[in-house]
Amino acid sequence: MSEDIRGKEMDWDDEVEVNEYILLPEGDYDFVVESFERGRYEGSNKMPPCNRALLKIRIDAQEGTTVMNESLFLYDKMAWKIAEFFLSIGFEKGENGKIKPNWQMVPQATGRATIEVRSDEKDPTKKYNHVKKYLPKPKKQFKAGEF
Repeated sequence: MSEDIRGKEMDWDDEVEVNEYILLPEGDYDFVVESFERGRYEGSNKMPPCNRALLKIRIDAQEGTTVMNESLFLYDKMAWKIAEFFLSIGFEKGENGKIKPNWQMVPQATGRATIEVRSDEKDPTKKYNHVKKYLPKPKKQFKAGEF
């Protein structure tokens, strides 16, 4: 059986866990990157084929825990979102104002994001959470005498 970000193959006799999807209200939430996988986007009328980072992001909120699948497209028009993500997990801009992503640091990284509620294009009654914006991680403030 193979396992990747989309899940794992099941055997015919596997038990099935009952999980209800928790739709979080729109707002800002802390998150943990559960997993990261390198993938390929096959393209659409909006974007050509390109590499993509497939992320599973877990949010533990008062309403419960939810896991969202998010993609970061490695395409120049989407570089802003990659930079936004890496700033949210604590990376800093270099002297040249750019960020050099280190994808090995992504699993289990923590950050903060603004979550929005979207409707499925094929079935508008189905709603899901989506990362609207990754928020920069605040720099640690050190005071004299504190560790």
